Amino acid sequence: MKKTIGIALAAACACFIAVSCSSAPKAASEPAVPPPKAETAAPEAASAVAAPDELRAKAVELRKKAFDLGLKDVLPDDYAAAEKSFAEGNAKYGQDNAASTAAFSDAVAKYQALVDKGLPLLAASERKRASRLRDEAGAKKAGELFPPLYEHAEGAWAEPQKAEASGDFEGAIAGYRASAKDYEVLYKLCDARAARDFISSRDLAKWAPSPWSLAEAKYQTAQDIMKDDAKAAAAAVDEALLRYGNARDTALEYYAGDRKKASDTERDRATGIKTEVAVKDEYAAASVVYAKAEKASSDKDYESSAALYDEAAKAYGTAYAHAKAKMDGAKDELESLDAALATKEAAAGAARGEGR
Repeated sequence: MKKTIGIALAAACACFIAVSCSSAPKAASEPAVPPPKAETAAPEAASAVAAPDELRAKAVELRKKAFDLGLKDVLPDDYAAAEKSFAEGNAKYGQDNAASTAAFSDAVAKYQALVDKGLPLLAASERKRASRLRDEAGAKKAGELFPPLYEHAEGAWAEPQKAEASGDFEGAIAGYRASAKDYEVLYKLCDARAARDFISSRDLAKWAPSPWSLAEAKYQTAQDIMKDDAKAAAAAVDEALLRYGNARDTALEYYAGDRKKASDTERDRATGIKTEVAVKDEYAAASVVYAKAEKASSDKDYESSAALYDEAAKAYGTAYAHAKAKMDGAKDELESLDAALATKEAAAGAARGEGR
């Protein structure tokens, strides 16, 4: 009887240990952490070792940090080695806790080494990226076009350099990424300014009032919020560029249509006095330009087509003037000849009268 009770108690204890070992909390991370495998009947020696919950949580924490920092792309081999150890630890969890503990210990060491090795490299990489964007903003005269915003960016740019020099690589990385966003907004604001000036200098806004108004609003918003929220400012200036592009394309299409009408007027005027006969080569040259304008318009290259329509209108106007000059000259010659003939006939008539 005692032997039977002892066997029952041993079975109950084994069941309790199995349940407690399989109840470790699931850690949320990115990339996804595979859940521990459900514990099956484990060897007695393995089940006597506690599940390495703390080690696993530490590995998950470091794994997420490495992933979030982007170290997978900076040190792919080191990252893969840490991932392999982590996968082994997870696979053995609850089945062979001794092996799982060893694997998770190795994963923690490898993830930590990965972070320690990768942080300086990542800081240097982010510094170079931010520096390139800074150079681009400078080349586009951001300091002259947006002085207060540029001064703000320059002041912020000094901070991550100090952090990197002091060994605070995580602070440096965050600072360089923030500076990169500031300079991105600045160089895009310069592009938006150029698009805006193009439209204004040609008085094109009247042809596309809706996209122009939207572009103006986003352009101003980007400037207003850059110091406080560079990410939102970048989205605003991106939309401003898009809207300025829409306004430019729409306006140029209407403008090209307007220039076509002017060109057609000059062509009709030239045709009305037979310019194609009087100055054949000039009329033909003007027609070649007009055909190019039509082709550009068909290809939706409205800026080129507008310029070509203007060129064709001018050429037709010149051909008309030359043809008219020829016609007027010929008319004057005819009138002079008629006058000379009339004078001659009058003189002859007078001579005949005197002879009688």
